[in-house]
Amino acid sequence: MSLGMLIDRFGNFLAESAPPVFQEGTYPEEAFPDSLMRVREAFGHHLIPLLLLSSIDGESLPAERQAILRYLLDRAEATGMNLCADEKIALRVYVCEFKPTHAQLTSALKKLHRESKTSLRELIAAAQAVVDADGERRAREVKFLEDLSRDLAAL
Repeated sequence: MSLGMLIDRFGNFLAESAPPVFQEGTYPEEAFPDSLMRVREAFGHHLIPLLLLSSIDGESLPAERQAILRYLLDRAEATGMNLCADEKIALRVYVCEFKPTHAQLTSALKKLHRESKTSLRELIAAAQAVVDADGERRAREVKFLEDLSRDLAAL
């Protein structure tokens, strides 16, 4: 199994599991705040799968979005991207309002294909944190992420 195949499995799981998002009420990718363009370029493609994962049960709860925000802020810090207070606020608002579509998932997966094994490991760990954030561990999600982590470790 290759890294690309694991990424495709993750994408297929999200596409099959997350409810379709209607255009009404969404925060389109084109509306990404100008003040966050460097964040978008660096790891915006991690945001889409995480938000889709958080909506599998029909709603994306504040605790799940907080777990996503924490991951993004930690990732920014770990990569040396020092976000100013205004950027952190803008990112928080964006994470709370953005509702990705399945079409945006395709674009995000293409970018994930260019990422390292370490980066994918961190994304899967963030996905596990999102699944655990609402306090309800759904067996299907947990098993899928455990299998994905195990297969990634075997590469």
